Amino acid sequence: MMHSFRNSNNFRTKAVCATVILAMAVSTPAIGWLPKFLNGSVKVWATAEHEQKRDEAQSNLNDTNDQIDDVKDAQGNLDDQLSEAQSKRRKLEQKIDATNDELNTTKKELEDLCGQIEDKQAEIEQAAADLVVAQDTLDEEYEAMKLRIQFMYENKQQESFWSAILEADGLADMLTRVEYIADVYASDRKLMDKYQTSLQAVEDLNTQLAQEMSELVALQGEAEEKQSSLESQLASLQADEDELAAMISDIKDQKRTYATQLASLEEMRDQYKSTISKEEEIIRQLEAAAARQDAATYEGGGTGQANSLGSAAYLTDDSYNPEPATNVSGDDVVAYAQQFVGNPYRWGGNSLTKGADCSGFVHLIYEHFGISTPRYSQSFKTSGQPVSYNNMQPGDVVVYDGHVAIYMGGGKIVEAQSTKAGITNTRSVNCHKITAIRRLV
Repeated sequence: MMHSFRNSNNFRTKAVCATVILAMAVSTPAIGWLPKFLNGSVKVWATAEHEQKRDEAQSNLNDTNDQIDDVKDAQGNLDDQLSEAQSKRRKLEQKIDATNDELNTTKKELEDLCGQIEDKQAEIEQAAADLVVAQDTLDEEYEAMKLRIQFMYENKQQESFWSAILEADGLADMLTRVEYIADVYASDRKLMDKYQTSLQAVEDLNTQLAQEMSELVALQGEAEEKQSSLESQLASLQADEDELAAMISDIKDQKRTYATQLASLEEMRDQYKSTISKEEEIIRQLEAAAARQDAATYEGGGTGQANSLGSAAYLTDDSYNPEPATNVSGDDVVAYAQQFVGNPYRWGGNSLTKGADCSGFVHLIYEHFGISTPRYSQSFKTSGQPVSYNNMQPGDVVVYDGHVAIYMGGGKIVEAQSTKAGITNTRSVNCHKITAIRRLV
């Protein structure tokens, strides 16, 4: 722990010194001692420090972009939910309007039925009164007829047919008397039949009115039941509409919250991009300053104790042996890299023939096979898939502190080693502490 602490402090001290020197170099480029001082481990530590800052910013940027994508996805889901809820609400409002119209129609029908029932009740009352009058009239006529019959019976000598025949002053008088008696009987009969017919008509009317009243009352009951059902249905629809309105309001609140989050995340993203840009500029200036120094001053990439592994747990976990992710062979990668052995090393270089630095060399080799890689050595720590030390295969990328190379098999690496050695294939993979092993093919 003490060793690690001292190394950490030493790292910071060198990084701060290098940053101060760089600032002085930028402001006073004529200072001649900078190339001599900014060499070896100072350059490595300074570059690694800024690469670490840049990689942290890049990692944060990636996380922020993921969060932005998540928020946008959530916004999209909310938009879909809002659209669906609004569509349901519109349909529900249409149904509420239709139910209201039906309810109003039913209420109008019920009002009309009530009016008809009142009118029918008046008709029934009038018919009942007419029936009483008709019955009274019939009773009176019946009593009168009985009196006439009784009178005619009691005075049969004068009014009987025989009397009419025997006492007649001739045939004409007899016929007149007989006709008169017959007319009286016929008249009484007709009058009785008339009043009975009237009475029956009134009774039939009462029966008809009672039946019509019964039908109207039944219709009234149906209308009242329909009205009650529609009112219940309308209350349920309005409750559903209130629930949808609350849901829509909640969705809009969530959209406003996400909009605020998105604005904040986009601001963070811009800050991380700015940090990355600044750190890359510092790295470029460091490498440009180092590139101007004498070729003999940089002896070789990488730092740390040979034959040692970094703290990444997967380096000693042999379950880390990923299947190929491309159709590119690691042996083909190594064979292609071997073609450039002997070519020069150049800080910040991007040419396999005219010169490249360690990360540029690895980047250009893999670019040839259509595989995208970082441009700075420490960024390779998170590229591709992790591989344990015992499962290392040709074509795997090996990362050291301040350096990166390609494992070529047989315990060797092919690399852009140093300004003095150039691109080589002679060093052991264990030349320095290994901090990461990644499979890109």
